[in-house]
Amino acid sequence: MSTPVPDLKPHAPPVAAGSECCGCCEGIEAETPQALFNRSGLSAIEYRIGEYSHFRESLQAALSSAAFPQLSQLRSRDDDDFTIGLIDAFACSADVLTFYQERIANESFLRTAVERISLQEMGKLVGYRLRPGVAAETWLAFALDTPPTPPANLAPEPGNFVTGVPESLVLETGLKVQSVPGPGEKPQTFELVETLAEARPAWNAIRPWLSETHFPGRDEREAWLAGVATGLKPGDALLFVGQEFFDSADSDNWDFRLITGVTADSDNDRTRVTWARGLGSSSPFSNPASQTFVFAMRKRAGVFGNNAPVWRSMDARFRADYAAKFGGAADDGEWRDFFISLVTPTAAGGAVDLDGTQTEIGADVPGAIEKRSFAILAKGGFNRPDENFPSGTYVELYRVTGTTEISRANFALSAKVTRLELAGENLDDVFKDQVRETSVYGKSEFLPLAARPVTTNVSGDRVPAAIGQEALLPGRRLIIRGLRANDNKAVTLQVTLVAAHPAGPGRCELEIAPPLPNPLLRGSVVVHANVALASHGESVFQILGAGNASQSFQRFELKQLPLTYRAAANEIGAEAELTVRVGDIAWKERPTMFGAAPTERAFTLQTDEQGREFVAFGDGLRGARLPTGVNNIRAAYRKGLGTEGNVAAEKLTQLMTRPLGLKSVSNPLPAEGGTEPEPSDAARRTIPLTTRTLGRAVSLLDYEDFARAFSGIAKASAAVLQPRQGQTIAITLAAPNGDPLTSSNPVLQNLLAALKSSGDPHVSVTLLDHEASTFRLGLKVKVDPAFEVKKVLAAVEAALRAHFSFDARDLGQAVQQSDVIAVAQSVAGVVAVDLSRLYGGTQPAAQTVPSLQVRLLASRMRVENGVARPAELLTLDPGPFDQLEEMA
Repeated sequence: MSTPVPDLKPHAPPVAAGSECCGCCEGIEAETPQALFNRSGLSAIEYRIGEYSHFRESLQAALSSAAFPQLSQLRSRDDDDFTIGLIDAFACSADVLTFYQERIANESFLRTAVERISLQEMGKLVGYRLRPGVAAETWLAFALDTPPTPPANLAPEPGNFVTGVPESLVLETGLKVQSVPGPGEKPQTFELVETLAEARPAWNAIRPWLSETHFPGRDEREAWLAGVATGLKPGDALLFVGQEFFDSADSDNWDFRLITGVTADSDNDRTRVTWARGLGSSSPFSNPASQTFVFAMRKRAGVFGNNAPVWRSMDARFRADYAAKFGGAADDGEWRDFFISLVTPTAAGGAVDLDGTQTEIGADVPGAIEKRSFAILAKGGFNRPDENFPSGTYVELYRVTGTTEISRANFALSAKVTRLELAGENLDDVFKDQVRETSVYGKSEFLPLAARPVTTNVSGDRVPAAIGQEALLPGRRLIIRGLRANDNKAVTLQVTLVAAHPAGPGRCELEIAPPLPNPLLRGSVVVHANVALASHGESVFQILGAGNASQSFQRFELKQLPLTYRAAANEIGAEAELTVRVGDIAWKERPTMFGAAPTERAFTLQTDEQGREFVAFGDGLRGARLPTGVNNIRAAYRKGLGTEGNVAAEKLTQLMTRPLGLKSVSNPLPAEGGTEPEPSDAARRTIPLTTRTLGRAVSLLDYEDFARAFSGIAKASAAVLQPRQGQTIAITLAAPNGDPLTSSNPVLQNLLAALKSSGDPHVSVTLLDHEASTFRLGLKVKVDPAFEVKKVLAAVEAALRAHFSFDARDLGQAVQQSDVIAVAQSVAGVVAVDLSRLYGGTQPAAQTVPSLQVRLLASRMRVENGVARPAELLTLDPGPFDQLEEMA
């Protein structure tokens, strides 16, 4: 209870009869202490018991107070009187003291404190450390120089060809890379924070194999041939044959097709040919050759006699004379001995006589594929696109064992013919007397197969790679780039190699985790395997000073700031990149010396009101004292953090450290996770959270509070959901300023690890980035005539944007008409508000079209189609208002 204030009302002392009272103190009363009342929720409190005028009045009143009769003789109230001058000085002093007393009182409360140091010290009272900010991180992809190949004619002697370019490199921690700044930006330095144990030129940019050796198989209707000068055209004949027929002439593992299409691929020096009916046969059943050789059958010829006149069309006398000379009867249905050759066929083959001289057709030379010679005898509708052949259709393959030019005079014809000696089956049974129906395809030319293009999309957890699997060990970091198959959008992903599986000479399949979220166009895929993690900041070394065993709590200032903090899976979400050595021994950082053993080699980090960082040591009771020495306290640390490190993709391209063989570097992914030190407004919200979580996560609210207090997180909301995978604690998160939180962001990864460590590791936790959406509005304002319209309208817009900004809104918070009107109405000079438009958000659909809604809903966390969906953060659209004008 405060001391009672003396009665300072002026009372005139008794005076002798006939004397006159001066009356100078009439109406003066004590005005201090002033009565104080502060309602809850104020951003600043009143704590002054008086100001200069109040103290002066009170002191003057005391001069005439009956409580101080000894002052009654001080009757002058002139400003130049010494007494009044002294009162004035005391009033000035009291005014200054109460002014700062009020400032100090405000700095003693969480809601009203303005100075960061005040929040820092209040946080310490409950074990809270202001979040120091975090350095951005990204993955760097390196490219190495390929060692040159020595000339072929160089003698293989030691020292004849020395380039110095290594076949592989080890990229050590601390390798520096700098960004190329844009307009108004500064270059940012990044360093490797992990060692890349092996980097190779072949791993600069690995591509999938885009072609593969392929033998046309059953039901296939295309083949790829080497070269573009094949001379093929639609209608030409192709033979598909393999070792099965070479080993046994009665094998049916071959196919004969007529070409329907020819497409040259000059870029890859190959030709695509197509045919109507797939390879193989169903009736009778037969498969294609297992390893097919393709031959173009360049010649098509008829059998000698195919154009002979019909026997019965000859006159009777001719038929009689012919029969008398060659045998037979005049009334036969066909010419006598009307066969494809005069050579009698056997089960192993026979001969066929072709019209004309066919010198290009040679004999078969087994063992040399380019000199193999085959003939196809075909009759009927063999070129149909399906197997619904007309009766009598037949095709047979033969080896050409010999060729002879002879002259024949038969069937009223005389001509030079080419006799092909054939090895094969069914010549006697099927073709012997089919002179008119049989076509012969010959002059077989071997056409080498080309590697066919592979166009299948890359998807799932297997990525084809045109490189051997040697030295590609599990755990290697990879960056995959490509175009999404569904919309051609470029994507870049960071994954981890699980295993490299061999897939043939010079090929492998990379098993990755996590799997690709969407299929990628095969030709667009690039895999970078020389990948390492880098963090914003630059290494520095500093001799802090000399230890003195006679001093307690020695501390030393870090001269190069800001000290780099990296995201970490601890309670605050950050860890200093600082190593302090005393002599040659590294000491360990602690959040506080409380509880430290007397001999524990520990230090703490302290920040003063000017933002300076100090390394502080113990006193021998709480942490060990420093041993005496000369410059024996050394620090190795990194400087740099904050949002300026969140550089865009492909900006980190300047190598500041360039070992021999290292050619270039880039960051295919943008740097993420860089945050500024915790601002005062955020600290006011998060300091009380530590008293609820106490460093652990048990209840649902604990998970929400823990996440909200984590470095790099501005907002959090937790709920229990039941998606397809099972029950989970879903936490919607928002980074400072609403920056996106991708799955690769180190803040998310470390927060999840910290929640598992501080909570039940068996509880499923799902972290979701918030769904950002905006709303629009329009309004008219009636302005007080005493105010300038333009300034009032600008103030209304500023007030609305501040009230509905990212910092002021909560996840899932709706927007009410009344909110908008109240904010606008609170601006000085506003008499009335007419709200004409309020719409936006994402759902329901009715609120997204231009209209005047009573309330705009913001989606909360929910499950849609078995998938957990985040909460929505509804903020005012940054564009111009639909309407903002003076009310008529």
